[in-house]
Amino acid sequence: MRSWRDSGSSGFSLIEVLFALALIGLALGTAATLLSNGLLAARTSDDVATALALAEEKLASAGVSEPLRPGASTGTFGRFTWSVAIAPYTDTAIDTPRVQLYRVETRIGWREGFARRQFALATVRIGPPLP
Repeated sequence: MRSWRDSGSSGFSLIEVLFALALIGLALGTAATLLSNGLLAARTSDDVATALALAEEKLASAGVSEPLRPGASTGTFGRFTWSVAIAPYTDTAIDTPRVQLYRVETRIGWREGFARRQFALATVRIGPPLP
């Protein structure tokens, strides 16, 4: 009669099984971290693209829907806040009394978790002379 020790069957010891489970746990933890970072990066990229499109739209509409006048306006678009500031711009190299240059600046801000993100775009436009 053969005993179970003599049967020639071999298996894994408890230490080998625990070691394998630990390795699998580390691999799954690393994969979850990479997936989380990838999703966060995709959301940040989407937010920046939306904010940039909004800023470009506000710059493009300045002086089109209404005449350029010094002043400021603000508003919201979803979870984004925007502001447009228009101010006279003087350039000493250009001396033309019939036109006035205006500096148009757009600021876009939004919250990303606990952090506040913001950026600004600015351009110079030709408008009517100041009164």
